[in-house]
Amino acid sequence: MGDALQEPVWNDDHAEAAADYLQRYFGGLAGLSSAFPCLRDHYPWADFRHDVADSRVPAKNNTEYHGLEELAGQYHAAAMYEEASHHWLMAAWSRKDDMDAHGFGDAGHKNALSFCLKNFAFNRALKNWSDAGRHEAVPAPSRFGLTEKRSSEIEAAGAQALDLALRTV
Repeated sequence: MGDALQEPVWNDDHAEAAADYLQRYFGGLAGLSSAFPCLRDHYPWADFRHDVADSRVPAKNNTEYHGLEELAGQYHAAAMYEEASHHWLMAAWSRKDDMDAHGFGDAGHKNALSFCLKNFAFNRALKNWSDAGRHEAVPAPSRFGLTEKRSSEIEAAGAQALDLALRTV
């Protein structure tokens, strides 16, 4: 019987590293905000989350963490696993911050945070594997509680975005 996977838990080390990465890649919160402008003209949270004072705030946060996740997928597709892990951790930080600020403690938000942390750990393991010369078997997504199907979808979307970007240059 194999060891059961433990759900990753957000901790102070994650928060400290995410803050460092945020500064490194975006120059801080203002840079992150500028990188992912929210261009929505409809904010459906107001329809069912009456406890959210200004539904534009979670809409903007949603744009930022999904943008970070998309960049993580692009880095992963380019085999830039360290950068991918950094972006997954920043996405987790953004999700955690949004959850704390708005009291989003439901299973969906918790699962999304866990998904980011699992991808952070997976990409960090891929970086270590790559640095070690790729002599061992490649780390499997399942080792981190991820499915091969979903991991492949993220990688394919990242590759497609990179391909599109290269065609428009």
